Amino acid sequence: MTYDDLHRLGIKVVYSKMINEGYDIIGVFENQEHNPQICALRDGKRYVVVVRTARFPNMGILLPITAKAVKDYASTCDAICLFASVGIANGDGDTDEEMSNPILNGNYIIRYEGLQPFPTY
Repeated sequence: MTYDDLHRLGIKVVYSKMINEGYDIIGVFENQEHNPQICALRDGKRYVVVVRTARFPNMGILLPITAKAVKDYASTCDAICLFASVGIANGDGDTDEEMSNPILNGNYIIRYEGLQPFPTY
């Protein structure tokens, strides 16, 4: 699985959870260079979500430079910034090395702890 594949899978995970939590998704951008990846509405408020995905045993991280750029963008449209960190493991792996190599269209173990406010740096 390439990093682009991994990134798209992370976005799918977050997108599905957001739909289940009552968000109205108004935009999804799968390009990992485009920030934010998800724009949504809920309860009359706008949200922008940065999704970062990593291979087992890691979780996606939000770099300060990305956080600043997204905060600047969000201030122009009165949006709340959220971060989604996703970790993906090969569900068929028996060792840490095998688990760190998810296979496209394979079985996965997903670690996702929900939407988080942007960290302060």
